[in-house]
Amino acid sequence: MTTVHSPSSLKDRLKEIFSTYFKLGYTTFGGPAAHIGILYGEIVEKRQWIASDQFTELFAICQALPGPASTELAYSLALVRSGFLASIFAFLLWSVPGAIVMTVAGVLIGDLNDTIPLWATRLEQGLAAAAVGLVALAAYKMSTTLATDKLTRVLALISGGASALYTAPWLLPVLMIAGGLTSWTFDAYLFPLSNEWKEKRAHRNEKAKLDEKKDDLEQGHATSRSEQDAAAGSADASDHSGTDAPVTVIQSPDTDIEKTPSVHGSIRSRNKTDAVTLDNNNEELEESNTEIQYRPLFTYSKKLGFIFFLVFLALLVAAILVRTLVPESTTAAYGPLTATFYFTGSIIFGGGPVIIPLLRTYTVDSGWMGDNQFLVGLALIQSLPGPNFNFACFLGAVSMVRANQSGVVGALLGYLAIFSPGLILKNAIIPFWQSVREHKSVKMVFRGVNACALGLVFSATWLLFVQTNAFGGSSGYHSVIASAAFVANGYLDFPAPLVIILGGAMGAIEYAVADI
Repeated sequence: MTTVHSPSSLKDRLKEIFSTYFKLGYTTFGGPAAHIGILYGEIVEKRQWIASDQFTELFAICQALPGPASTELAYSLALVRSGFLASIFAFLLWSVPGAIVMTVAGVLIGDLNDTIPLWATRLEQGLAAAAVGLVALAAYKMSTTLATDKLTRVLALISGGASALYTAPWLLPVLMIAGGLTSWTFDAYLFPLSNEWKEKRAHRNEKAKLDEKKDDLEQGHATSRSEQDAAAGSADASDHSGTDAPVTVIQSPDTDIEKTPSVHGSIRSRNKTDAVTLDNNNEELEESNTEIQYRPLFTYSKKLGFIFFLVFLALLVAAILVRTLVPESTTAAYGPLTATFYFTGSIIFGGGPVIIPLLRTYTVDSGWMGDNQFLVGLALIQSLPGPNFNFACFLGAVSMVRANQSGVVGALLGYLAIFSPGLILKNAIIPFWQSVREHKSVKMVFRGVNACALGLVFSATWLLFVQTNAFGGSSGYHSVIASAAFVANGYLDFPAPLVIILGGAMGAIEYAVADI
């Protein structure tokens, strides 16, 4: 049994968080879909903090909550590993590098208009294409443990197909709920009924075979009895015929001696059986030795979780009141900006791609910035590592600079306001998830939820690839980059950050060869 090393002191736990998350803040290119694959490889496979099914359950919960799903997942993985302080530290390491770049860009751009150069677009496409390969690899590895029967495979197929074809914000929570209800219905009712019917059918077939054998035996006894009678009749006829010829009876030794097989078998068969038994025991011993003993998860009371939910609700009510009571203006102010971003983070399901049109409505249509500035920030966030919700830093900085206020303060308020709802809700959900996940019915539900979450990862592979090719370039070449990333990380053991960097280099090669 393999025991995973577990740091005990707060200093050691923070060191572990730093060594895990520091590089992710600079290498998690590709958006939320790519983040899931990178986190799975780093947390589940490399560091073995939690089991694959626990990872998928947390991912499914993040998909069903408002806010940035990949950031909530990164936060919750650190939370269940080492507690609140460690999770906040992990969140900062995960998000701050991209947030700083977006803040600086927002302050510098201000009233200026600019466009993203083509070389930067090709570089970003190479990074994103490599991320596609990592996401595909994570989906494949997750499928080996989460889609092991016909039901889970069908659920994954339906979820992946639906999420690839439709992008409605309500779709992801509905898929999770439907998948959970489906697996619970099958496991609690339909499968037991099916098994009972199969057992009855097998019992009937077995009884029919026994009856058939019984009839055969009875017919055999009747046949042998008639043959004996015929033989006796012929013997009587020969006696009455008066023939006294001597009869020589040759008795074969095999007719008296019945061969009884040895209970223990021959020496050769015994040795063979012992060898097979020894091999089986050795295999079982090896499996038990390779079983991973995970560290117990960090837990806290459901009462504290309920308090977090009340905090989320109170802040949401406050944000709604501010947006309602403060008159609309084409000039941004700290209060309305904070309330707008908190409200947006509270009602958006599906992460970064879904939040873009809503943010545009609240910032561009309200007159806080121009459409071209918004598009420049959108292109920039797509080319940076970390969460797409860092876009709020850019929007907050530009809005406040245009209002002759501090762009840094606007970026900080936008950053805190848009991330807070999802993280607070995650704190509220975790203790309830931990307390019920081992119940039999809950396991039945999560079997379907996990299968649907797996389908989302597969569809994310396709959607990310489509997004990568949206800005031109060679889709065939981007496929090559994605395939190379899949093989390099999955079979050649190249670390994910190096794979991402090599993908960016291949994107730069495309620009040098095809665009110059």
